[in-house]
Amino acid sequence: MSNQPHIVIAGGGVAAIEAVAALRAAVGPHPRITVLAPNDVLNPPPASVAAPFGFGLPNPVPFAVIQRYAPFDHRPAKLVRVEADQHVVVDDHGDRLRYDALLVAPGARSLPAVSDAITFTGPASVPAVEAALAETATLAFVLPSVSTWALPLYELAMMAATELRSRGREPRVTIVTPEPVPLWMFGSEAGAAVSEHLAARGIALRAGVRLAEVHPGWVELDGADPVPAGRVIAMPRLVGPAIAGLPHDPSGFVPVDGHGRVPGLADVFAAGDVTTFPLKQGGLSAQQADVAAAAIAADRGLGPAPEPWQPVLRGLLLTGGAPLYLRAPVSLDGEPLPTTERTVWHTPLWSPPGKVAGRYLAPLLATARPPRLASAPMEDVPLRRARQNV
Repeated sequence: MSNQPHIVIAGGGVAAIEAVAALRAAVGPHPRITVLAPNDVLNPPPASVAAPFGFGLPNPVPFAVIQRYAPFDHRPAKLVRVEADQHVVVDDHGDRLRYDALLVAPGARSLPAVSDAITFTGPASVPAVEAALAETATLAFVLPSVSTWALPLYELAMMAATELRSRGREPRVTIVTPEPVPLWMFGSEAGAAVSEHLAARGIALRAGVRLAEVHPGWVELDGADPVPAGRVIAMPRLVGPAIAGLPHDPSGFVPVDGHGRVPGLADVFAAGDVTTFPLKQGGLSAQQADVAAAAIAADRGLGPAPEPWQPVLRGLLLTGGAPLYLRAPVSLDGEPLPTTERTVWHTPLWSPPGKVAGRYLAPLLATARPPRLASAPMEDVPLRRARQNV
């Protein structure tokens, strides 16, 4: 192995760029890092939920800007095959690239989960949501599964109700979710706080039920009364890329251990939505990337061995008024943990308080002049201190 190991990171989203930043913060400029990605900007989707309501789309961050703070080589291509025994990746141009360590982080694909509904996937869905608001004030927002990241759905519903009233129209907005309470991953206290926000905006909540079928003007529910709906907006289902040469489940997602290692393949790691971890969310993707980056560095004698990943879910809920900040640990199966460490509050529970709660991406995205990566990473704010910030 060379004195300058070559680390290839396949993907150009949150997990991939967080991994670059984590590696640079840990080991400095010496390893060569190549990002294999067809895009040349980081375009985090979470803030796009506000775009249909007059706030505009968030500005993408060019790789050229990120490279000033966390240098890497960019190869504009897409990973299509891993030849792990040769330590080689093959891209969609047919080019071969050798690596000493590989981190696979291309994300997942969004597909419609509800027929005859608007599937909200981020910026590309904004025109359809805008058209639905112009067409009708009777809207149903549908969560297809309890494992789907639900927070954007609640944001869309609350901001839609607020926006429709600002236009002089009386909204009839309903949320349909199989969750027992809103944002159940954060616990009952968070569910109660979100329910209060929904009630204050006149939004009906149908929790613990699943949508059966969309009909013109209404939606049918399994074992429950129907819901009026001029238009239906739903969250997507995600499928993995099923990359050749990597193990994957029937949905195309890659299994990993607590350090992000892909079982059975030396020097191959994965992080983010591409993995089998059932809950897909930017902050969790960043955490996986941090642990995998630390393991890659440790394997090369460039840092201490990290502790296995202990997921902490953080959510910034836009309400159309004052936001809510939520934080809760979750299990490695993506389930809520029986714990008293769940927190919900109306001032920030992490700093800087971005939508993408990544240790290094949060400060990078928070300002046009980020601090040095190793000197000011994102940190949690204890609830006692958050309460003092009221």
